[in-house]
Amino acid sequence: MNNNKKIITIIILSVTLIMIHAFPKAQYVGTDFISRLDVPLELFDWEGQDISYQVIASLDKHPDKFSNTALAYQYKNKEQRNLVFIILDAGNFHYPNGCFIGAGYDITDLQDTEFRINSRSLKAHTLLTEKNNEKSLSFYWIIIDKNIADKWINQKLKQLYFSLLNKERVGLMVRIDIPTGDVNIEETIQLAQKFINHLSQSLPSEQADYIFGAM
Repeated sequence: MNNNKKIITIIILSVTLIMIHAFPKAQYVGTDFISRLDVPLELFDWEGQDISYQVIASLDKHPDKFSNTALAYQYKNKEQRNLVFIILDAGNFHYPNGCFIGAGYDITDLQDTEFRINSRSLKAHTLLTEKNNEKSLSFYWIIIDKNIADKWINQKLKQLYFSLLNKERVGLMVRIDIPTGDVNIEETIQLAQKFINHLSQSLPSEQADYIFGAM
């Protein structure tokens, strides 16, 4: 993170703290949207298992508190490639770079990856993470009411705005983690694109808009 971004981030967080104290009743409301998602565990050549509780448990000492605000499925395809698909409510996630560093990962920010979903596209922040000689690619994007927040700071400003006005919004962070092993980065990106295509085709169109953005 460069110095300008650090300064802007500090200012935003400071303003947020001031506003929280000035308006104690104002808070990000969120919804139970994630609990209503119809994400299949089997889609095309992918077979998945629900690992939401393990992910939720890592967020808080009382996992039931977040039972409706997180979804995590681990998928494997016929080629035995694995990935984890995660959706978190905007009220319960942290900046992914900081989370990875805090968990002891070495991270490298890569150029954003552009995924094509039918006639739309989205740019996903892309990280190369490494720990104990195991490397993974992580793709994530933040979306509020079907609109992709291009920058993390942009997302925090939107979240603060909705919080102060006590508005309900569907705010999500969507993430895909794929171990790379001996596979090169481009092949891993292609695997992510394939998974996104399969998932978007398997979701009700309205739900796909909330996850991948409206056309």
